[in-house]
Amino acid sequence: MDSTDMLAKRSEKVKKFFSDKTNFPYFILGILIVIGYAIRSKTLKNLIDPTTGNYIPLALDPFLFLRYAKETLTNGALSAVDVMRYVPTGYEQIGEFGLLSNVIVGLYKFLGFFNSGITLEYAHVVYPPILFCLSLIFFFLLIRRLFDYRVGLLATAFLVVLPSYLYRTLAGFSDKESLAMFFMFGAMYYYVRAWQEKKLRTAMICGLFSGILTGLMGLTWGGVSLVFLIFGLFVLIEVVLDKFSEKDFYVYSVWLFSLLFILKVFFGQKYTVSTLALSVTSGFMFLAFLVGLINLIIRKKNLFGIKDKIEGKLPLGFASLIISGVLGIFFVTLLEGFGAIAGKASSFIRNLLEPFGFTRWNLTVAESHQPYVSDWIASWGWSYMLLMVIGSIILVYNLLKKTKLKLKGTAFYTFFIFAFIFSRYKAGATLNGVNTLSKSLYVGSLIALGIGAIAVYFYAYRKDKELYTSILNFDKNTIFVIVWFLLLTVAARGAIRLLHIYSPVTTVLVAYAFVKIFDYAKSLEINWAKFGVYGILLILLFLPTVQGSLTNMYTSANNQAKYTGPSYGSQWQTSMKWVRENTDEDAVFAHWWDYGYWVQTGGERATLTDGGNAGGYALNYFMGRHVITGQSETEALEFLYAKNATHLLMISDEIGKYPAFSSIGSDVDYDRYGWITTFQLDKSRSQERRNDTNLFYAGSYAFDEDFIFDDTLFVKQSGGIGAFLLPSVPQEDGTVVLKQPEAVVVQNGQQYSIPVECIFIEGKEIEFEQPGLKGCLMILPRVNGNQNEPFGAAIWISPKIRRTLFTQLYLYGVESENFKLVYDDSAQFFPHGLSLGVYNGRLIGPQKIWEMSYPQGLEPSEFYYSNELPDERVRES
Repeated sequence: MDSTDMLAKRSEKVKKFFSDKTNFPYFILGILIVIGYAIRSKTLKNLIDPTTGNYIPLALDPFLFLRYAKETLTNGALSAVDVMRYVPTGYEQIGEFGLLSNVIVGLYKFLGFFNSGITLEYAHVVYPPILFCLSLIFFFLLIRRLFDYRVGLLATAFLVVLPSYLYRTLAGFSDKESLAMFFMFGAMYYYVRAWQEKKLRTAMICGLFSGILTGLMGLTWGGVSLVFLIFGLFVLIEVVLDKFSEKDFYVYSVWLFSLLFILKVFFGQKYTVSTLALSVTSGFMFLAFLVGLINLIIRKKNLFGIKDKIEGKLPLGFASLIISGVLGIFFVTLLEGFGAIAGKASSFIRNLLEPFGFTRWNLTVAESHQPYVSDWIASWGWSYMLLMVIGSIILVYNLLKKTKLKLKGTAFYTFFIFAFIFSRYKAGATLNGVNTLSKSLYVGSLIALGIGAIAVYFYAYRKDKELYTSILNFDKNTIFVIVWFLLLTVAARGAIRLLHIYSPVTTVLVAYAFVKIFDYAKSLEINWAKFGVYGILLILLFLPTVQGSLTNMYTSANNQAKYTGPSYGSQWQTSMKWVRENTDEDAVFAHWWDYGYWVQTGGERATLTDGGNAGGYALNYFMGRHVITGQSETEALEFLYAKNATHLLMISDEIGKYPAFSSIGSDVDYDRYGWITTFQLDKSRSQERRNDTNLFYAGSYAFDEDFIFDDTLFVKQSGGIGAFLLPSVPQEDGTVVLKQPEAVVVQNGQQYSIPVECIFIEGKEIEFEQPGLKGCLMILPRVNGNQNEPFGAAIWISPKIRRTLFTQLYLYGVESENFKLVYDDSAQFFPHGLSLGVYNGRLIGPQKIWEMSYPQGLEPSEFYYSNELPDERVRES
């Protein structure tokens, strides 16, 4: 066959592909995949470290996975103990990182087959967009099975450009989520396909695939517990509605045992059957299995005549749930004691209100904070937000449309979903998520939904057989999507970090709303109404000025990807180059936990702490209390000596993070808790006087401890400083003499002028005789463009912060025999010979590294070696 015939044949195949209408959705899907990758790969040009010439990750945690991928490529597997983390003990449980590391290495080898110039670093940064594109295939197939190809394509299109799903799938964000979502969509697809299959053998094979993919998700990411919840609750509902067939039970059993096998074999130290079964979240999937098993036994075997005794009195499915619940309570009590059930109930309610905790350990992590609905709206736009809610309402209406309750039930659900979601609308609003009204709406709406559904179910069973029959005929696909949506709405409302996993189901509901409204418009006989609806849909879908439209989101996503750079910026790149070249290979760095992965991977040195926070509560407590907020060098040196630390690193970010590490490092009464705020010179409010100029520094500071002045008690966090007045006297030689400043203090609506006893300027503390506030006002330069103001800003250092090692070493730059300053990038990164200051509106400063010299006679506390908290009560406060 010559080349002309071959070309003709290929051309014919292409024509045949496009002429077949069933292939059209796949063609559009292919375009969406290309667009998705093109957007997400725009960050690549920003991800090169000039000190090495290699690609670097976009965010903090991916640095750990890069290091593990390198180790896997070099050694074939990860070592049993990671000696770079939590020195001197190391980190033993690294099984959860093995799969992701091997995927990245596998991708590197696959890409290297086509291009020998590919590096592991490149494969690492392109892994997220590649896995994102692969996950789109499963996502489309899933939604097409649940609805149709139109909803599938439109939902996929929204997922490609949705802002809340973009960042964690950008090139360089090489974390767990991209791989986990691929497994999640695959697991859902095969599970849905399994119950839709007619043949038991095919259904069980699909159930097996779903279980394997769920297990792999569990090896990748702890968010797998949400899949456990979705599948478990869905099965419970199916059993109660008498829709759980024998085939469904076998499929669910294959799913459950295959995922348990995967988790047990590859990560048995974390995922034991008992741990999973007794967990509030994963316990749902075991309860669902037990309920399904008992339901099957009752229906098929009629063991002990239970079926005959129950039938006519209770629905068999609900009876199975009650029996399983009693058995579950018995076994939990047997294994964990009589108080276990009450404890789990209390934990469930607490997790509902504060999903990621309420202690200092949780609240200092930004991703664990509860979001406001206004944050979602700011990201998505009102149109998208409302279409999501409307889509869920239409979905519920279609579920109920063959029942007598279609209008009342839909109205009830509408009230529920608005009350539940908008109960935490905005900080400062009536519904702020914190006050009694907000919490009552949040929990009350959930309780009302549950009680309402159960009441209707039993009323129909006893009083209205026609209604009961129509309830039993509810569509399985619709129930699955509703469970998926509601459970992830609860999760996403609880923590910012879960908005990513929530995003896909929101695109499904928005797409569903568009398609159903379009279908309804087609049925309208009045042309102006029909085309009016079409016009509105087109505007919402494509008008660039509408936030939430595809075109608006595309533009936003494109720009975000184009201008997003690594958090490991030039300052860190340069400092870690210095570390690699100027410190011993066995050096051990101490710092606040945020920077651990950067030092380990970028600096190639071991650390005491890192972002995994797997070293126990005590490590961060000791680091915060005895080092950064330490009251003496000896206090810090004893802890650092016990941990074999050789170097201490600090950066200006510590100023903004001071509330975090000072709260974690505090005792039960928060003795070290404090904050540092910036005040800026306001020339319009400064006063030119006869002999001086009274400089006005505007800002806001709440006192971090009580103090008394002139017999007046100023209460912490009730009173505060609104401004500082700093007299400046110009001298004939061009210099300036600064006199004692005053603080403008406000409490209970009254204003006071209180002298400030100290200022810090140009490397020196200047103390004044007149008593007053005992902290110190640190004068900083302010630079805007080429304009340099030596006295343009200030930070207030309270008395408790003034005493700390952070202030003495980093802010004041005090020289020490025990802490030798070996690195300071002030000269390299800061103009005009300046250092810490406000540059173009941002407070930034140098990175400093000290090398420790330990004196004789140190007596470290035994707690430093055991990693135990001296007072366990701080864990719960």
